[in-house]
Amino acid sequence: MTFIRIWAFTLGFCFLGFAAVQYNDPDALAWIIVYAIAALLSFAAAFNKINKVVLYAACIIYAAGAFYCWPEHFEGVSDSMRDATTGYLIKNVEEGREALGLTICSLAMLSYGLLITFTNKQNRPIINEGA
Repeated sequence: MTFIRIWAFTLGFCFLGFAAVQYNDPDALAWIIVYAIAALLSFAAAFNKINKVVLYAACIIYAAGAFYCWPEHFEGVSDSMRDATTGYLIKNVEEGREALGLTICSLAMLSYGLLITFTNKQNRPIINEGA
């Protein structure tokens, strides 16, 4: 197995796991779709059944989503989702987690696009134009 295939399968299964744990999120369907698309694109990259332009476009879309979701005040991702004194949900933590998830998707798509571009350049036949 090639590196890109192992890498894409690994991240594809991670994205399926991310989709699976979204069931209790208030906007679960949206996030399940986001991560399911990332998983599908990962598996397509693993089998070299996707154009690198699609991967670069997905990278840009996921990055734009991460930028849009980024909280005004980043409070980390490991903190509790609830304020210890009031018990209210902390919006910045949720938005920070969502933005980081989209960033991971964006970086994955970028890595697939670059790996496919680099691999295709390495496997291109050399043509001797002088002969």
